Amino acid sequence: MIRAKQLANGMTCGLLPEQVWVDVETPTPEELALIQAHYPLNPLALADAQEIGHWSRFEEYPRHFFLIFRTLEAPQNAHSRTERVSYFYFPETQVVLTYRNEPVDYLEQIWDTFRGGPCLRLWQRLLDQGVQTFFEYIDALTDRVEELEELALNGDNGPETPRRVFSARREVLRIRRLASQAREALLHLERLPELGSEAYLFRDLTDRMGRVYEGLDASRDELSNVLEVHLSAQSNRLNRVVQALTVISVLFLPMTLWAGIYGTNFETFTEYHWPHGRAFFWGGLVLIGGSLAWWMKSRGWW
Repeated sequence: MIRAKQLANGMTCGLLPEQVWVDVETPTPEELALIQAHYPLNPLALADAQEIGHWSRFEEYPRHFFLIFRTLEAPQNAHSRTERVSYFYFPETQVVLTYRNEPVDYLEQIWDTFRGGPCLRLWQRLLDQGVQTFFEYIDALTDRVEELEELALNGDNGPETPRRVFSARREVLRIRRLASQAREALLHLERLPELGSEAYLFRDLTDRMGRVYEGLDASRDELSNVLEVHLSAQSNRLNRVVQALTVISVLFLPMTLWAGIYGTNFETFTEYHWPHGRAFFWGGLVLIGGSLAWWMKSRGWW
C-alpha cells in the first residue's frame, strides 16, 4: 500500500516529488518499483527497511537520511510485540517517507490528524509518539513493581513472587536494550547540521529517551529490592519457625533429663518409697517447665 499527503496544505494527493509525506506499508514489487522511480532510495537502506526485526539505527546516505525506530506496540502488555518504522528523509525536497512491514497504531493516528506543516516537525511528531510508548511502558511497569512489593511485604510464601520478579527483570533488560538502541539512533540524528534551528526538537527526544533509560534502571533496581525483601521475609519466617522449635526443645530437654533419671528404677532412690513421691516427681516437672517458660517469656523469646 502506498499513500501520500502533501505537507503544504494537508491535502491527500498522488505521489508528489516535493513537500510530501509518503507512507508505504508492505509494498508489492510493482509499488516498490514506483517508489524507487520517484525517490532515490539507497539499496542498503531499503534492504534494512525490508528486514524483519531490525534494531533502531541511523545512517546518513548521499541523497537521504535513514532512521529505523523500533518502539512498543502495547506498553501495558508485558509480552506485546514491537513496532518498527523506517524513515527516509530527503532534505533537498523536504520529503518524509515512512516504510513499515506491519500496521503501526501511532502512525495511523497521526496520519488521520495531521493537517500539514514543516517536514521536520512532522518527523519529530512521529518520533515523539514512538518515544511516548516507552513512557507508557514505564508507568505500567511501576504499577507492577508496586504490586510485587505488596506481595513481598505481605509475606507471600509461594514461588509466584520470585517467578514474576525474574520475568519482569528479563523484560526490563529487553526493553532497556531496545531503548538504548533508539536513544543512540536519535543522538546521531540530532547532531545533523542539516537540521539547523530545528535541532532542538530532536534534542528534546534524546533527552526524553535518556529519562526512559534512567527509569528502566530505577525499575530494575526496585525489582532487585523486591526480591531481597521477599527473601528476607522468607528468612524471617524460617527464623520464627526455628525459634519456636528451639523453645520447645529447651522446655522439654531438662524435663526429659528429670524423667530419665527417675525412670532408671534404681532401688537406692528413696523417693520411690515416699508416700508423696509421685507428687514430687510431677511437681518437679511442672516447676522446671514453668520456670523455663517464664524465663524465656521475660526475655521475649516467644
